[in-house]
Amino acid sequence: MQLYYEVHGSGEPLLLIAGLGADNSSWGGVVKVFSKRFQTIIFDNPGSGRSSYFKKPHTIRHLADEAVKLLDYLGIKRAHLIGHSMGGYIAQEIAINYPKRVNKLILEGTAPVSSSRNNALFFGFAKKLKEKETIEKWITAWSSWLFSPKTFDSGSFVKTFIKNASKYPYPLTPEGFKAQVAVMAKFDARSRLSGIKAKTLIIEGEDDILILPDEARILVKQIPGSRIQLIKNAAHDVHLENPSLFTKLAVEFLENDK
Repeated sequence: MQLYYEVHGSGEPLLLIAGLGADNSSWGGVVKVFSKRFQTIIFDNPGSGRSSYFKKPHTIRHLADEAVKLLDYLGIKRAHLIGHSMGGYIAQEIAINYPKRVNKLILEGTAPVSSSRNNALFFGFAKKLKEKETIEKWITAWSSWLFSPKTFDSGSFVKTFIKNASKYPYPLTPEGFKAQVAVMAKFDARSRLSGIKAKTLIIEGEDDILILPDEARILVKQIPGSRIQLIKNAAHDVHLENPSLFTKLAVEFLENDK
């Protein structure tokens, strides 16, 4: 497996794990803040960006193993984790199977299992991508699931997001995206959440229609000692819609919350 990664700043290691179809660039709005305080590692999950992808059936556990191999390669024994959406699935799997490698854990816009509705939705998006739907049209439809009504009403933010994503030099491939969708459909950590020993913060947008707040609340009910922070006027991508609040909450939790 070939993984593309970048390391920014110095300090305690912080690994940022992107969501479905996203790569390291999805953290662009928060890396500068985090890198002033942490050794911040961003990377492309298998199946996105400049990383290769598994050509055989695999699971979220395999993606977690690859992330841990990256830490091994960088000589990092223990790190904070922030996982968004599918990245939250990966972060849960790391925390469950490699507890000694995780310092603190932040789960954003994620759940312990992918719903049947979302599985159908994602496979539908994978089909459209394979059918050569124009990337701008595809991203426009995708963005309707990501942002809050307030952000859509502002107009310029979503238009800029669609424009930049449509011109991104390392676009999604149908094969890589479908591979990620397939592993998400098989993920279910509900019976194993009690195995997460890391101090955990769940960040969830109140307007998230992709991973519903009630789905995120399952995490806080079953991960020992965890707590949830609901964000007003934000949906699935809190770190994109409100990066200043997201980094503020994350830094306070990682540095000060004992």
